[in-house]
Amino acid sequence: MTRTRIMFGSAVVITLGLTACGSGEESESSATWREATSVEDGGGMDQLIEDAQAEGTFNAMGLYDDWANYGGLLEAFSETYDIEINNDQSTGSSQDLINAVVNREGQGDSLDYLDTGISFADEADEDGLLAEYSPETYDDIPEEFRSESGTWINHLGGTMAIGCDTSRVDDCPESFADLLDEQYSGMVAIPGDPTTGESGFMVVHAAAEANGGSFDDVEPGIEFFNELSAMGNFVPVEANAGTIETGETPIVINWDYLLQPIADDLEADTGAVLDIHLPEDGQVSSFYAASINDDAPHPAVARLFYEFLFSDEGQNLLLEGYVTPVRLDAMIEAESVNQEALDALPGEDGIEAPQPTLEQREANQEVVESLWTEAIQ
Repeated sequence: MTRTRIMFGSAVVITLGLTACGSGEESESSATWREATSVEDGGGMDQLIEDAQAEGTFNAMGLYDDWANYGGLLEAFSETYDIEINNDQSTGSSQDLINAVVNREGQGDSLDYLDTGISFADEADEDGLLAEYSPETYDDIPEEFRSESGTWINHLGGTMAIGCDTSRVDDCPESFADLLDEQYSGMVAIPGDPTTGESGFMVVHAAAEANGGSFDDVEPGIEFFNELSAMGNFVPVEANAGTIETGETPIVINWDYLLQPIADDLEADTGAVLDIHLPEDGQVSSFYAASINDDAPHPAVARLFYEFLFSDEGQNLLLEGYVTPVRLDAMIEAESVNQEALDALPGEDGIEAPQPTLEQREANQEVVESLWTEAIQ
């Protein structure tokens, strides 16, 4: 998964690099939480907080400040529980997170928590990399948003959209078909490589839906980008806030909740307006998967963060980042939702567009991995 980086330093608790926590024998309390599959298993919430504070550090990767308001979420978690945050923001692709877990096995600088695309989480689960754990609000989460093994849970989602800088583009596209117009030569980009990141992967799904394909036939999406590349409209760079602001990528296909904060900052900084449209011909949505590293160097902290992430406070903080939190319906029913943040969602009622199943994702990932690189040369 590739996230858009907008600004750093807004949450002072976040650092750019991971620091080793040192090696040594694991404490008895940490060992207990490593085996716990619920807060009750480890002795209750008060015990979890006490043991997490004893560990003192949370290791993560790719949780960019303005990606789904992770900056606000991490800051609140750190301040609430007095936990130091080590958040490596050098990369955000799902595959890079999994690689870090594999390559840092047994090390103090490994990751405690992962935020990845569903297919990446499922692969990590099959490889035995993820811990089974159910937060206290688990029953609020529909079964279709949880893995059967209990190792990952969908926590946030959005819908694919087209963002267009109106200060640089006179007539903004509103569909995938529009993107094939010659007036968009050298303007169209996506947030990352579809073979290694969820954002780019789902862009291909949306393009397939728009061009006669389906979740069972993703090749038309690859063929679309082959045509877009051949005619010179596709820009083969990782699009983000910086490339939009400099004019390198005036048109970007990305998640609606990632485009909206870019639009807010762009207008505030330059006065330019980023027009955001859900494409008329290819609307696709997706939820990301939260999981705990089975080899987490701070197992109590990892589980405390999971509890915070799926609490009302954590879910409302995500909602402030323009995403649809997985517990939205439950919070609306309980009247615990942040109504102002809900009203600001790019989609008025949250996610409505279809999303591929896990089986479809797995099959399509093989197709994209085999065809993408050659298609955009």
